[in-house]
Amino acid sequence: MWIGGVISNVHSLGTKLLHAVNQFSSEPSSSSSPASESHQIETELKNLMDLLMRIKATLNDAEEREIRDESVKLWLKELKRVAYDAEDVLDEYNYEVLRAQVEARNAFLKGKLIQIPYGMLGQIQQIKTQFAEIAQHRIALQLSEEEAPRRRHRDLQVVPTSHMVVESNIIGRQREKEELINLLCSENHDGKIISVVTIVGAGGIGKTTLAQLVYNDKRIQQKFDKFGWVCVSEDFNVQKHTKEVIESITRKPCTLENLSALQHNISEGVRKKRIFLVLDDVWNEKRNLWETFRVPFMQASMVKILVTTRNESVARIMQTIPTFNLDYMSEDQSWQLFQRYEFGEVIHIIDSNLVKIGKQILKKCGRLPLAVKSIACLIRHEPNEKSWREILESELWESDARSEIFQPLQISYARLPTYLKPCFLYCSMFPKDYRYDAKELVNLWISQGYVQNSISKDAKKVGLEYAKQLLHRSLFQGSLKSDNFQFTLHHMVHDLARSISGHGCCSTKGDIIDLDFCEEFHHLYIGSSEKLLECPSPPPSKKFATLRTLFVNDYFWSVRLVSEVQKLRALKLVGNVFLQNYPFNSKYVRSSVDQVDFCVNLKHLRYLSLYQVDFKKIHIDMCSIFNLQNLNLRYCENLTELPQCIGDLISLEELTIIRCKQLRVLPASLCQLKALKKLTLGFCSVKELPHDIGNLTNLQLLTIKYTKVSHLPSSLNKMIRKIQALDVSLECSTMEWLEHFIDLDGTLIISCDKSHNLEDVRCAKLASMHNLQCLILSWDSCASHASHEGKVVSINYFREKSFEKHLENNLLMLMDCLQPHPKLKELHVKFYPGHTFSDWIGNPTSCASLESIILKNCQFITFLPFGDLYKLKYLKVAWCSSLQFIQEESLPLLLEEMEITHCESLIFVSGIKRLKSLVKVHITNCSKLLCLDRFWDLKTCKIDISLCPKLRKWCLQHDVIYNEDLISAEELDSDLEVLKISDYNGRTFPDCFGDATYCGFLKRIELYSCKFIQVLPFGGLCKLNYLEIKNCSSLQLINEESLPLLLEEIKISNCDNLISVTGIQRLNSLVRLEIADCMNLCTLDPSRKEGCIYVSRCPKLRELCLRRHIEYSLQEEKLRPKPPNLSDSRKKLRPKYLLVDDEFGDELSYEFDDEFGDEFSDVFGYEFVDKFSDEFGYVFDDEFLKKFDPSTSLDWMAWE
Repeated sequence: MWIGGVISNVHSLGTKLLHAVNQFSSEPSSSSSPASESHQIETELKNLMDLLMRIKATLNDAEEREIRDESVKLWLKELKRVAYDAEDVLDEYNYEVLRAQVEARNAFLKGKLIQIPYGMLGQIQQIKTQFAEIAQHRIALQLSEEEAPRRRHRDLQVVPTSHMVVESNIIGRQREKEELINLLCSENHDGKIISVVTIVGAGGIGKTTLAQLVYNDKRIQQKFDKFGWVCVSEDFNVQKHTKEVIESITRKPCTLENLSALQHNISEGVRKKRIFLVLDDVWNEKRNLWETFRVPFMQASMVKILVTTRNESVARIMQTIPTFNLDYMSEDQSWQLFQRYEFGEVIHIIDSNLVKIGKQILKKCGRLPLAVKSIACLIRHEPNEKSWREILESELWESDARSEIFQPLQISYARLPTYLKPCFLYCSMFPKDYRYDAKELVNLWISQGYVQNSISKDAKKVGLEYAKQLLHRSLFQGSLKSDNFQFTLHHMVHDLARSISGHGCCSTKGDIIDLDFCEEFHHLYIGSSEKLLECPSPPPSKKFATLRTLFVNDYFWSVRLVSEVQKLRALKLVGNVFLQNYPFNSKYVRSSVDQVDFCVNLKHLRYLSLYQVDFKKIHIDMCSIFNLQNLNLRYCENLTELPQCIGDLISLEELTIIRCKQLRVLPASLCQLKALKKLTLGFCSVKELPHDIGNLTNLQLLTIKYTKVSHLPSSLNKMIRKIQALDVSLECSTMEWLEHFIDLDGTLIISCDKSHNLEDVRCAKLASMHNLQCLILSWDSCASHASHEGKVVSINYFREKSFEKHLENNLLMLMDCLQPHPKLKELHVKFYPGHTFSDWIGNPTSCASLESIILKNCQFITFLPFGDLYKLKYLKVAWCSSLQFIQEESLPLLLEEMEITHCESLIFVSGIKRLKSLVKVHITNCSKLLCLDRFWDLKTCKIDISLCPKLRKWCLQHDVIYNEDLISAEELDSDLEVLKISDYNGRTFPDCFGDATYCGFLKRIELYSCKFIQVLPFGGLCKLNYLEIKNCSSLQLINEESLPLLLEEIKISNCDNLISVTGIQRLNSLVRLEIADCMNLCTLDPSRKEGCIYVSRCPKLRELCLRRHIEYSLQEEKLRPKPPNLSDSRKKLRPKYLLVDDEFGDELSYEFDDEFGDEFSDVFGYEFVDKFSDEFGYVFDDEFLKKFDPSTSLDWMAWE
């Protein structure tokens, strides 16, 4: 495993301790002995730091030689061991420094001498001696101190490529080839001479092969005049590659060396010509080199450049056309490719055992073409079951084909910046198919010291940049929609990481015996397993003593293990999910514990996460983990209190408490956490924040959601401007506390009723909040609001009975009390029940800075008083059903953008001709709208009108396009969660239907009878979990661009022309896929969850389903009919109880009377008789149960 991160961390710790030792030395002391020892430690530390810097300088060369030199590998292994020991010793002293600071603070002392741990000087001297020996071995091994950027990966040289290819050997990629050819053969309508198409994908996925197919296609050959192919590889040398372009285009050697002469040669040669150029395997991320390279091609009439790269950053620098991301082969294509390279041709293997074993081998290859070919070639001369099974039962990275399989991926790893290598290898600790959360992973990297310190950036932001870089370099798989993105590792990439890290990172499904083969491991993941339930505690093992990361999915099982492991930097304990499968009287079910008490020896711990752990208290010893930076408590539903001394966690930067429902009080000492940067409270019973929370001077992010907190302490106002992100939702009976927050900036949301204590509202003093940017006033407490960046305080203001004598039903007076400061930029008014607004709305003095107004569901408003707001640029009016006219005095002169949607009574809009700044108008779903005023300039204003049938004639008269077949996405609220579209006649949906900016909250989409739709653009909707498609007869393809990663349920039916469904294998959250009555569907992507796929009446899929063991049905499933009437005596029996398990695992009981039972049996169920117990009752389907009680789901029933 790459140890540069450990060496850097040791050096950082050493530097930090030198500063502490210097302070100790300068303190007056009655004894000279401690001061003398500190001077010795200072000297030894300085020598150690110098030695480490010399060793670190050789690590790049050592890592390169490790691949082929066993002695270097052993040297690195020893270096890693000593580096870890050094880190532990220095961290021990750092712990004492932190303890001294806590004790001094608690004793109100200005300073306290730091206790030097016994024997520390000897330990440092011993470590320095060991490092000195390692440094001597470095000299013997002749390791170079060459700088990393100048190194050449001598053992990983890329084989040069050319345009030549044998097409008969290529399996698949026809669809991708056609898409690329269509892109390349299209004319440039944007006036640009040079267009660049980039193929992005992991090493070995087939980018070069696809480029060769495109290059040799007849249509490309006919379209262009001259052609060139250059294999660029690692170094983007403008002079060298310009010369290679000349030689490739002319097919003659070029003797020119001067760049100016070379570029002149190209410029003359391509003049007025159509040029097609392939740049294969590009790694350059410097825009200036690319700009220099492309200059001479500007003399051509058209240039199309096809680029292959593994790095999306390269694509962003070069591309002018959206990136073409190349996916892995399908399972069927992988099998065909395997047969071709195993047997020389695609044949049908008769031996069923070989077929079964071969397909299991392919799963290990992860549908990566290069891996499939390499494995097939490895066993092509031994086509027997024994040889194949040996490959199956071994790890690919231990096989004979290792060098060929992993070489392309090793190149990707070798070219990583030094700081990314330990971060990438750390991921191999987790099992395959693990879904990584970027923010959690970054916290783990930080706990290990892998994230470099930055003066200008927070460590978490730096870590997220690391994750994004790995994603762009095709080592991570996922979609980057926000900072909180998730991703996976391809199986081959995971194998690569495991092959390099060796046994330093391990994962197991609960079988600790599996770990016996490991010599020494530092990062361990133990998955949830029934085996853990059968094992009362882990076996003792010295191997655990070296652990630095431990993830265990069984809290009770792991308590003994954790108490014996003292060097942990990161610990996550999760309740065993398999416990849910056992009844409460099972021998496996353990009772809850009073408190977490395993933390006493975890001095080095930086990250602690407890998830679904059943305990009531956290032991006071946890507060002595002075190095702890991140404490995460989730779903600990019996937790009732935190330690009163939690303020002693002097290094704590992030505290997260979510779904700890019994937690009601936060300790006052929480306000002593000076290092705290992020505090999150959600779904807990905390009633108030500590009074002195304003003392958290480093707090940057504060989130409070779904708690019983009713106000923010006044002390928070003094630091409100320093907080970067504030997301607070409160249930308040008074707003008087708001008067202390005059410095509040960002967004304030107030949801209120029609009547309130006006004096209380007036005390909020909104007019004094001079920094407030956005005010949202809503008269519906259940209304959802679009997410806002920065600081958001949301108040659900309800009235108490004690206020009833003061209530007034005067909305205008209430609005007067809610008047904001004139500096307000944005105002939203939702569900306002009045007929007119207060005078301040529309007053140019009161709203002097207002730039944006949004009105929604103001159903009784008949007039818009915005004509005098000279700074207003954006106006949106939606669902205002009483609004009939928008007049000239309603629209300000400098308005730039106007949206009007779902105003069903609106007849006329006038005054538009005055608006010379207007650039965009969007009007939709106004069924009575007859005409608009004339526009100032139709050429400069984008007009979008749809679903306004009476406005069609006006559009024809004024030469305005009426979007008859277009649903405008701009009418969608960004907080919309459910979208249903039926009988839509358009051929495409707007692009923003797949844009998270507009539809980021969509969770459910249902499409019915959209007969002309051909493409589904929903791939970018990161929260979508349900998709239903029915009677969409023109839909032919559903691919990964159609399917977002977090989909849980998909239903597809009666799509007659649908032929292919791909991208399913990416959907790790999928729990059910139903496909029915798609008569031409013949391609279905493989999935790791084929047990959740159900296919009905799709004849062309039947064979595939049988082959993959996918459930296939020829007939519709119908509820069984009622049996014949039973005897009168039997009819008198009625079900008495219905027992159900709800989603939280609680048992519910509903008692029926006779009439109730009769009604249900007639409508929802069928009768049954138990042959053995002679009991009688009714069975109801799940739909009935949801109607009966939506919070429950039907699992089982019993009656008395």
